[in-house]
Amino acid sequence: MGFLTAAATVSAAFLVGTLFTSLLWDATVLYGLTEPINERMIEAVENYYLTWWNGGMAVKMFMHIVMIVLFLSLVAKWARRSETAFYFSGASILALVCAAAMYITITLPSIRIIARDPLSKSAFIIPGDDFFTRMQGWLAARSTGSLGTRARENAAALAQLEPMGWVGRVQHVQVLCAANTINMVLLFLIVVLQVSEWYLDETILKENELEARKQAAAALGTAAAATTAVEPTSPAGKKAVTKEKKKQ
Repeated sequence: MGFLTAAATVSAAFLVGTLFTSLLWDATVLYGLTEPINERMIEAVENYYLTWWNGGMAVKMFMHIVMIVLFLSLVAKWARRSETAFYFSGASILALVCAAAMYITITLPSIRIIARDPLSKSAFIIPGDDFFTRMQGWLAARSTGSLGTRARENAAALAQLEPMGWVGRVQHVQVLCAANTINMVLLFLIVVLQVSEWYLDETILKENELEARKQAAAALGTAAAATTAVEPTSPAGKKAVTKEKKKQ
């Protein structure tokens, strides 16, 4: 397995493992429900996701670096323009783009809303204390033009966020969990595609080597047969040569 294939496979597998831990909580509000969803279930899920939100910046940076390594590895493989990379790595890039789109448009905004939700007893962040809100405040204070205006409007909208009702809160958590489950499936698909591409490349390489050996053996056999036909190696041939020499 080459370096790029290994980097893509390991990165995707690591992210799948991370999202699998989320599935332990996601399943409590999505799959196999034997009782109505209650406050304890919702708070357990919110507690889990808020641990990531409140976690150290080094952990968040590491997770995003793994995502970047996965993307760059797939792009580098696809740029080789081989037939297998065109299909398998191309499909992997498409799956990764879909997963990244859901992460940016669903996962991050949903956790941010949970962290700012006044109904959540697990909201350990004081409003305005998380990284994204500080960045938005920095843009609002220092930017001019349309960027500054948009940042100030978003900051004001978040500050005036209305508390979610119970139904809205449950639906919000379920959408977040469903998006993470879909992302896990897409990342697992990337792992399968990369392993399949590696297996197919190895199979093609072995077949080409076997064919080259057969051709080399056939060429060697032809050359040996031609040499045997020219050289007088048989007893009759040797006697004929001896008689010819005596005549001379």
